[in-house]
Amino acid sequence: MNQLRYIAYVRKSTEDEEKQVLSKEAQRDKIKERFPDLNIVVALDESKSAFEPGKRDVFAQMIAMIDKGEADAIVAWHPDRLSRNEVDAGGITWRVRQGIIKDLKFASFSFDNSPEGLMMLQMTMSQSQYFSAKLSKDVKRGNETKRKNGGIAGKAPEGYLNDRLKKTVYPDPERFPVIRKAFDMYLTGEHSVQAVWRALDDWGYTTLKRQKIGGNPLNRSTLYLILRNPRYAGKIPDPHDSEKFYDAAYPAMITVEEYDQVQTLLGNKGATKFKATREFVLRGFIRCAVCGCMITAEKKVKKLAGGSTSEHIYYHCTRRSKAACDQRMNIREADLFEQLKALLDGYELVPKLYEWGMTALSKLAEDEVAERNKVQKMQSTSITGLQTQLDNLLDMATKGLISGEEYQAKSQSLKGDLKKRQEEQADTVGRTRGWYEFVGNTLQTLNLANARFVEGDLGDKKEILLAIGQNPVLRDGKLLIEANPWLNPIKREASTARDQLEAVRTMPQQIQKASEEAVRLNWYRWSESNRHDREVEGF
Repeated sequence: MNQLRYIAYVRKSTEDEEKQVLSKEAQRDKIKERFPDLNIVVALDESKSAFEPGKRDVFAQMIAMIDKGEADAIVAWHPDRLSRNEVDAGGITWRVRQGIIKDLKFASFSFDNSPEGLMMLQMTMSQSQYFSAKLSKDVKRGNETKRKNGGIAGKAPEGYLNDRLKKTVYPDPERFPVIRKAFDMYLTGEHSVQAVWRALDDWGYTTLKRQKIGGNPLNRSTLYLILRNPRYAGKIPDPHDSEKFYDAAYPAMITVEEYDQVQTLLGNKGATKFKATREFVLRGFIRCAVCGCMITAEKKVKKLAGGSTSEHIYYHCTRRSKAACDQRMNIREADLFEQLKALLDGYELVPKLYEWGMTALSKLAEDEVAERNKVQKMQSTSITGLQTQLDNLLDMATKGLISGEEYQAKSQSLKGDLKKRQEEQADTVGRTRGWYEFVGNTLQTLNLANARFVEGDLGDKKEILLAIGQNPVLRDGKLLIEANPWLNPIKREASTARDQLEAVRTMPQQIQKASEEAVRLNWYRWSESNRHDREVEGF
């Protein structure tokens, strides 16, 4: 009889009940110690839970090898390494009965392929399933009790730390004030989520370092989750009832009113609010051109003949300022959207124009490297000269060639010049890098801007408008915005370039490439115009 081919399978998951289980290395050692002469053709290890079926890729690979006849038997440390659920357990015992699995061996459990052995195997696996199910139920009950007592189940939110002893969370002294600062920035209604995210990066915010994860800048999707998380307002949601919340026992970062305001700014995609507030997608970032107050909105319902009704949303000035305001206009949301669409049409990029724009931007940056290096070299020479003068001046004072008063007066002047030159050198690098990052981010924002404006939340809408210019205002029912001057070339070229690209698609295939190249070269003109605009603006 040919020697059986065994697969050695070891598993260790991160489940609480398995913390005392032998490590994978220890399991392998026990198997070798117990069965030194076994014909093991492959050793497989896995780090996933066996509580649910169909979640272990390596286990599935092992079963597939057995079914294909690539191996005959399995050796493991204990039966609960193979299965902690009914489905996988049934699959194993069925294959043993059918002779597909010709043998099972365990380093800490005796098993022989007999009716009695199978019964003992099934009892052992059933016991594992029972303890897994009981633990899951106990964990859920414990988490529910924790929520009712005002605690948080699991990892603390950003800005908080877990208190393992008291089973609660408390403010992280380093990160709590920074996240609160991010909330304050967004609550002004003048900054998009993207802008807040960039500010966090500028502030040097990094997530809490936890063993193999953390210690990195916050990503944008996590910031959205933070802004939508009611736990920061001291409200703990019940996972089984979307309308049920528990009051937190830990210090809240923001008030319930501030949380509601954040959700209003986020738009329809915001989390459930605690107060009944209507959603008006354009409210919160457009101001009155006369008095500077925010533009608000209200829904008006008109009864029609036959008993039907007509609903419209109107925007108007809040008139909360003491300054005189003659803006009594009510502009329909549909009309305001038409104005916004017309505005965006002038700047919108399609993917091809965005791709070309980024290529042109990269080329511009490369062309300026030599020029920038030359300036930096001159600045470095000047800084070295000033440092040499300071060193010589100190040497003269030490030797008594000049008085202490003369040294103080002359060194103070030189130190002032040195600081100025060092700041200029840092500014040379920072301004150029900052400019190209700013332009690249703006081009990305304008890519398919109309569709993103319609489909996005309020934060996305604000980001798109603020990419075009600053201070969106309403005057006499007209939307006005101070467009960024450097976008003028794009406004001149974008619409024409989009139409030309659309026309190229209808041309015969043999001339499409040459025609598209002509559009590309013409589109590149905006980058040369931007070089001049950048110099005019002092970048």
